[in-house]
Amino acid sequence: MKNMDKGILTNADMKLTRYKLLYVVMFAIMLVYCAASFLPVVWIMLSGFKDVKEMYAVPATFLPKNFDLSKLTRVWNEMKFYKYYGNTFFMALGCVAFDLVISGLAGYVLSSLKPKGTRFMLAVIFWIMLLPGTMRTVPLYMEFKSMPLIGINLLETFWPIWLMAGANAFNIILFKNFFDGISPSLIEAAWIDGCNNIGIFFKIILPLSVPVFLVVAMFTFNGNLGTFFWPYLLISDREKTVIGVQLFRMKTSTYTMDYQMIALIFSVVPQVLIFAIFQKQIMGGVNIGGVKG
Repeated sequence: MKNMDKGILTNADMKLTRYKLLYVVMFAIMLVYCAASFLPVVWIMLSGFKDVKEMYAVPATFLPKNFDLSKLTRVWNEMKFYKYYGNTFFMALGCVAFDLVISGLAGYVLSSLKPKGTRFMLAVIFWIMLLPGTMRTVPLYMEFKSMPLIGINLLETFWPIWLMAGANAFNIILFKNFFDGISPSLIEAAWIDGCNNIGIFFKIILPLSVPVFLVVAMFTFNGNLGTFFWPYLLISDREKTVIGVQLFRMKTSTYTMDYQMIALIFSVVPQVLIFAIFQKQIMGGVNIGGVKG
């Protein structure tokens, strides 16, 4: 049996019958949970390779009778999915850039500079996190339609989505908590050497905070790959359609159900790849911001 000294149940516990039974029950529960989470995804992927008659057949079949892999190429080309990928990646990368720069600088100000009113600003940020998103929908839409003071219309662009990504209250607190663990002596030494606040952020804080920046970047990018509401509400230009909006519009289009299933496969591939590649960083990101030092 593998070494279990680091888990809840140790090797000594596993010698007792009641703990062995507990282990079997916990393992069975996890298997059921994994199957319930994974089987719908597998069903969608396999259904995409069935023809329309087989999809609506009764009783339903789990495995397709014929794997028509050419459907992947046909759906990709006929639906021009490369265009939706490009739009979605462009939007998501912009969200990452705005989030890292604006939220990172805001966390740095609240953690290191601590201007007057810092406690009040923190209270406001926490209060904003408690507000339901529906309360902000109409005011934000009116602001984007005609920006206060300058009167610029930001509809039909990705700018509203980027600006909202830069005003992420949770990430501001996350950055602040991480920066609180950086030794103040490093910042004081940079001040003595004549470095200004911006220089300290990019030359001292940023190199020491690569883990939290990577985690925020991955979560922001992954979270915006499948976003639907704001792109659908703000952008009607079909040339700027993102993946989430296109999947919704397919319901009222002439595409058959098997094409829609293949489109769903294309929509989840980037997120699955990101999790597979950066799994260690994503799972480790749970502890970031919660432990100082």
